[in-house]
Amino acid sequence: MFDKAKDSKKTYLVARLVGIGWFVQFLNAGGAFGGYFLDRAVGSSPGFTIAGVLLGLAISGWGMYRMLMATLKD
Repeated sequence: MFDKAKDSKKTYLVARLVGIGWFVQFLNAGGAFGGYFLDRAVGSSPGFTIAGVLLGLAISGWGMYRMLMATLKD
């Protein structure tokens, strides 16, 4: 009827992918907000905001790649 091992593996995969999505979202938002607040503190234009977004994208891309490779290995 139901294959518990197969359902468990699907649930694990979905949980890992959702976790990767949250990881990417938090890093991108954190970079944007951190850059925005640095811009306000220093009184500059969008320089730190752009740098924060790019840094968040770079770190989240690297982390997402590593997490996906670990997930696909399982």
